[in-house]
Amino acid sequence: MAAQQKGETVETAQLVLVFIHLLGMAAIVGGYFAGLSNSPKRLSAGITHGTLLQFVTGVLLVGIAEMGADPVNHTKFGIKIAVAAVILLLAWPRRKDVSIAANTYHAIGVLALLNVAVSVFVK
Repeated sequence: MAAQQKGETVETAQLVLVFIHLLGMAAIVGGYFAGLSNSPKRLSAGITHGTLLQFVTGVLLVGIAEMGADPVNHTKFGIKIAVAAVILLLAWPRRKDVSIAANTYHAIGVLALLNVAVSVFVK
């Protein structure tokens, strides 16, 4: 009985983390597309906080996946965490800047879309 409750608790935690992870993704991608027409380019709070949210929940989701019985695709998770770390390193230090270079802005958006593509197409 206790083992079953523990399994349900872990599953519930995983579902909550996936939900929060998807909110972070929506904040980054939505913020990127919303700011495409802005000049000069500026990072929204959604992009910067979504980036941090994605990184933290991604690491926690990998930890939960490691606890499970199913095999874990370390290549997929490694790529996703590396890309998220690059996005975080690009976005977080510039979160209070009045404007950022257009190339940096587009790099953040394209890397976020790359992470979505890896999630969907890499099994």
